[in-house]
Amino acid sequence: MSTQFGPVTDAALRETAKRLDEPGAVVFCGFPGAGKSTAARYLASLSGAVILDKDRFAPEVEESVMGVLTHPHDRDSDVYKSVVAPHIYTGLIRTGLRVAAKCPVVLDAPFLSTIQQASNHGTSLRERLCAIADLDEPVPVTTIWIDSAHADIRTRMHDRGFERDAGKLADWDAYRTGVLDSGLRELACSVVDLVIAN
Repeated sequence: MSTQFGPVTDAALRETAKRLDEPGAVVFCGFPGAGKSTAARYLASLSGAVILDKDRFAPEVEESVMGVLTHPHDRDSDVYKSVVAPHIYTGLIRTGLRVAAKCPVVLDAPFLSTIQQASNHGTSLRERLCAIADLDEPVPVTTIWIDSAHADIRTRMHDRGFERDAGKLADWDAYRTGVLDSGLRELACSVVDLVIAN
């Protein structure tokens, strides 16, 4: 499979794929538009892992609930973050890591709140995910922050044309200040296993 990644990133992803020779999970996190889904698909193509993508996990639930509360594609409001996101993420994490006990899995989601929780608890993101999953036996988990320049994130959001990005793009300065420059990147780099530039 051809790759759009540079040689250093490609080599890091190929090395990571070796961790999925057996059951376990690789968790990609990062800002929307950073390239997580592209990296997840590439890693799955190298390893044969199952991908669980947050955007495809329960979109109908997110859209129907948020359609009543604010608007269907709202993923940035405090209402979404307090009412919907915690349950979607808990379901994704529990499902992903339980499947990962039996076969290789790639989890693909921003995990920004989970990163914040890990930092607040003084744990790694891996430890936080395993605590949320409440597993009977340990599962090998590798966490990766996909790091990308703000300009590249903005370009990808614009090019992909997703409705859920419209609010971010409409007030980019506020999104950049409130999310991209909020300190989450630095927190993430301190709680994940690997940082891969894209």
